[in-house]
Amino acid sequence: MILLLSVRLLDGRFHGLAANGDRPNWPPSCFRLFQAIIAGNARGESIPPHVVEALKWLETLPPPVIVAPASKPGRVTLTYVLNNTEGRSRTQKFLRPTLLNGDRLIEFAWQYDPAERIAQNHADVLVDAVRHVRAFGWGIDLATGHGAIQKQVPEPSESRRRFFPRQHSEEPGTEIRVPREGSMDSLRECYRQYLGRFAARDSTLLESGGPLYQPWPYTAGTARPTIVFKIECDDEVKPFSYPQSKLVHVAGMVRHLARETMKKNPPHDLRGRGPAEWVESYVAGHRSPQDKADDVLHTQLSYVPMQSIGSPNTDPGVRRVMIVAPIGDEAWLEHVASRLDGALLKPLPNTTLPPGTRLERIDNKRKDGVRDAYLNDSVTWASVTPVILPGHNDHKPEKTRKLIEKALAQSGIDQPCEFEWSAFSHFRKMLPAHKYRKDQSNPAKKILINYIRPDHLLEQSAVHLKVIFTDAIPGPLTIGAGRHCGFGLMAAID
Repeated sequence: MILLLSVRLLDGRFHGLAANGDRPNWPPSCFRLFQAIIAGNARGESIPPHVVEALKWLETLPPPVIVAPASKPGRVTLTYVLNNTEGRSRTQKFLRPTLLNGDRLIEFAWQYDPAERIAQNHADVLVDAVRHVRAFGWGIDLATGHGAIQKQVPEPSESRRRFFPRQHSEEPGTEIRVPREGSMDSLRECYRQYLGRFAARDSTLLESGGPLYQPWPYTAGTARPTIVFKIECDDEVKPFSYPQSKLVHVAGMVRHLARETMKKNPPHDLRGRGPAEWVESYVAGHRSPQDKADDVLHTQLSYVPMQSIGSPNTDPGVRRVMIVAPIGDEAWLEHVASRLDGALLKPLPNTTLPPGTRLERIDNKRKDGVRDAYLNDSVTWASVTPVILPGHNDHKPEKTRKLIEKALAQSGIDQPCEFEWSAFSHFRKMLPAHKYRKDQSNPAKKILINYIRPDHLLEQSAVHLKVIFTDAIPGPLTIGAGRHCGFGLMAAID
């Protein structure tokens, strides 16, 4: 069952900030709701015991799904407030409001097991307790609370977004504060210390510690299932790095390895498809003539080499590759990835590899700066590899714009966004989108291809993109006709 606790703001502005105060807290954290319920039900230092027990039960539940309206940042304003610890002096305070679109309802959906009688009792208590919420955010953010027990999480809409917690706390995402065991007791202790701050006659005592909470990564909407591998080799002197201009070779080698491996060991549940058909269509990405004739929606795995990005001096070679599956295909992706972990890559025609080149899976719980740059949530994204458009733009801006809009739609991106394009990437050392570059030995010739492309993509136009969304969305983000083999790969701009 779903314990749905919601808050409706009375104004179209929200002033709550993240824990460090340097950015708006949107979507609002469920720990903020936890605090608001305590404040609404407390009478001085007294809180009803049954509410305390219910909140301690809430501390043990997994992080909730958050459903919130679309928003945009308001104008930052500097003001000055009295400093409580230094007499009449004033200190700077920045107002960073979040502006809502007319919808002011924020919902938090916790999942729990109704078979446990004590759990149902606590859920009923919280449904009543949330009605006593009076403010949510700062003191000026007046609000009302409402609770309900229902069977499913509220659906998103054109103006509302769902934010999902990641499975592990170490995964990339927007960090949201969630209650943890001990949160209730820590807040009561903070309040006790606050009341005693003037106990000394000539000084103000500061609180010795803050409240306990758990920063948890959230993602806007559902991210595509992704597993990342690092490419290692037996050369102890020179670590593996494949030229960025030939990244399509890496995609081809990993796809070939997956295809050959799955021929021998396909999953048991293929949803009514034969093993050979599944391998050729889903793993290898070959669309049959019959599927084209019937206009069947084609789904497949994507093999996306990841160029190294980060500091200005980073070598942009390929050292990682990710396999991306359609939403809902986590089991198939895990089946494929578990059998590729540790497997040796085999060179294809016209390619070379160092001895012992193999795939080593990167644990999602482990921090990895390059991986996270491609998988984090962000409002602004820029292409690392060129976006290959579904057609030729004839060097006309209006036709380019229409082809970009078509590429976004074909890539499954339906969120409102703005974009701009260029021949050059936002990221340093990345190759331009031009098909050719000048031969250094003979500038009159244009014979060198910047990025090697598959034959069926040679005649299509390409651009580098910068895309700005209304709300932060999760990676991986791949756009354009070459998105299944490494082209159109976007990275988050912090």
